[in-house]
Amino acid sequence: MIYNSTFTFLKSLAADNSKEFMDDHREEYDKAMQNFTEFTQSLIEDISKFDREVAAADLKAKDCIPKLNRDLRFSKNKAPYKTYLYCIICSKGRKVNDVNYGVFIDPGQSFIFSGTWQPEPKHLKEIREKIDYDYEGWLKIVQNKDLLHAFPDGVVAYETLKRVPAGYQEDNPALHYLKMKGYVVKKQLADSFFQANKNLDTIAGNFKACGELQEFLKKED
Repeated sequence: MIYNSTFTFLKSLAADNSKEFMDDHREEYDKAMQNFTEFTQSLIEDISKFDREVAAADLKAKDCIPKLNRDLRFSKNKAPYKTYLYCIICSKGRKVNDVNYGVFIDPGQSFIFSGTWQPEPKHLKEIREKIDYDYEGWLKIVQNKDLLHAFPDGVVAYETLKRVPAGYQEDNPALHYLKMKGYVVKKQLADSFFQANKNLDTIAGNFKACGELQEFLKKED
């Protein structure tokens, strides 16, 4: 579970996102990171029970959790730290932009997700081609009752094209999906859910329902 103290730390950091705050609350930060690291490692182990690639990768939680420090080089927002914690679980490592599982902990806005948020152009082109070629097969996956039970909103995108993507026609039956620039299933969950016992079982069960979606979206070797 994610401890209440972890949420409290993140709320406090959001209220005072400064190096001075972090220096004064190093102990709370260390406890929050330890809590989230243990949570992530347990989730990796649960996912490994049904995802052979994740199991074979022998992932460690520290390799799946980005640093709290923000990259300020190209940002107008100079706040030094992220005010949320998240993990990216992928057999190829979190730094590889491929299909993954993830948990995002942000007080009042926490969620779980699976899929590919922002596939690289070549990967996005591959996904569109597969959807266009086997639209009926794609629909069977995205309309699967187990997937929709786990993620009622179905497959969504962080951004969608306004125009028809190059190479496709306006009357293409798959146009809704071809316009997408990412393909994920996502479910927002209350902070209390993450603080409850056995939440890992529920999260892993939801992720297990994403098996066919993940296979369809993975990069071509």
